[in-house]
Amino acid sequence: MTEPVKREYTKSYPNDKRALLDGHNYEMYNLDVMRKVFPRIINEVAVIQGRSQRKYQTRDIISIYFFLLSYIDGNFERKDGEINERFGAAFPSYEKITADLNIDHRRIRLLVDILVINGLISETRDHWEGTRRSKWYFVSFCPRISDDGYVVNDDGERIVPDYSAIDWR
Repeated sequence: MTEPVKREYTKSYPNDKRALLDGHNYEMYNLDVMRKVFPRIINEVAVIQGRSQRKYQTRDIISIYFFLLSYIDGNFERKDGEINERFGAAFPSYEKITADLNIDHRRIRLLVDILVINGLISETRDHWEGTRRSKWYFVSFCPRISDDGYVVNDDGERIVPDYSAIDWR
């Protein structure tokens, strides 16, 4: 009796995804954030704005979300072995966000507020080192999204935004 031939299969990836995975410089995100959540938010804000000219450019929430997601500190411990208190936070300065994304610094707070009330950023925190303040953004990877485009929290409830809390100025 002959032994069956063992075959090894490797998973195929489109385009150059294999090179990205092999390079260890990638991050995963929930595709429904782009397919469902952002279109819902952009449409809701358009209805709230209700004007045909000079509508607020809500689409910039997309670039800020992915920008912050790419700057999350993923080190649970610092080099000295202590717990890293900024683990899971992104903390680029307003100047960096403005320079890299070409978004006026006066709009950043509003765009971040929209992300927060929609559950895409779970928390923002002011951090002080002496007299120097920095902002820490705890960005959600949004593991659960409802069919109608809402982020679902740990309790299984949709996070429905209250846009009345936003200062649109």
